[in-house]
Amino acid sequence: MRRHDLAWVRPGALLRFHCGLADEGLSARVGAWVGSARPLVVARQVAGSGEVLLGLTLPASEGRRRIGCLVRREDVLRERAALRIADCLAGQANELVAPLAALESRLAASGVEAGVYGSLAWEALSGETYRHAGSDVDLICDVASVAQALACIQALDDTAAMLPCGLDGEVRFPDGCAVAWRELAAGWRKPDARVLVKGGIDVGLLPLSAVLAQFEEDHLHV
Repeated sequence: MRRHDLAWVRPGALLRFHCGLADEGLSARVGAWVGSARPLVVARQVAGSGEVLLGLTLPASEGRRRIGCLVRREDVLRERAALRIADCLAGQANELVAPLAALESRLAASGVEAGVYGSLAWEALSGETYRHAGSDVDLICDVASVAQALACIQALDDTAAMLPCGLDGEVRFPDGCAVAWRELAAGWRKPDARVLVKGGIDVGLLPLSAVLAQFEEDHLHV
């Protein structure tokens, strides 16, 4: 179970809120979401916990409130990777659709798997309004080699220049840790650069060279 994955919870499952609030209205709202067969999103997990931390962002009509809740692992019915770009483009303006569709094709040609999270994904999952004029597009891109990481960074950078909004997101490495793509791009040619590495549980600063070391000999050719 990885950050940004989608998880479907058993209707009626006990929900404990990560913020510690005992709010009947909030519990009913999240329960209704789950009862409508809509997924929650896997968040960064709590070390040593026997529960799963999941997230939900409510639509614009409810202030885009972000909610974290804990559920028992046995109450997670199924899970899947984040939605693909193509899953999220219906109903969006062509100035957004065309560059993102081209980006997905370009990434796929390099063997990079891209998923969508954030407001664009929530709209596709719910059919409700989340985005506004200043909303970014958030992507999680999985790479398996230095060559893929380089191709991914270049494709994201080129696409960012064509979009009417910001393009944010992360590049995720085989060990499951991820780095913001802009931070990765800025430090790529600096072996001693330290980047913020986001794992499934922990977050910390590491030298970029340590992140790339998981590619074994491949990282020597950066």
